[in-house]
Amino acid sequence: MAAAPAIVKFVGGSPSDAIKFTSEMYEITVAEHRDYQIPGLDFRGTPVGVDLCKVIEKGITPIINTGIAHKNPGVGQVGAGILYAPVKCFEDAMEAFMSEK
Repeated sequence: MAAAPAIVKFVGGSPSDAIKFTSEMYEITVAEHRDYQIPGLDFRGTPVGVDLCKVIEKGITPIINTGIAHKNPGVGQVGAGILYAPVKCFEDAMEAFMSEK
């Protein structure tokens, strides 16, 4: 989100929220993309690859920035928002992962 601060206001946040959300994603991902860089973060690569273990360890779930289009073409967007993914799906995934070992 830090790469598009104007959009974050549209979905209910602020430019400082965009930086905060992106910074949180760095905490739970495995790498930074070498090609998709964020000028506002000194060209740091975008966070990629959510790490299940980091999500569980840090208690931070991925942020979801969404827009909802109307079902009829040409009508446009009917909603937008920001939310955190529920931790339960990551807990369930960890349980399934551990049972496979």
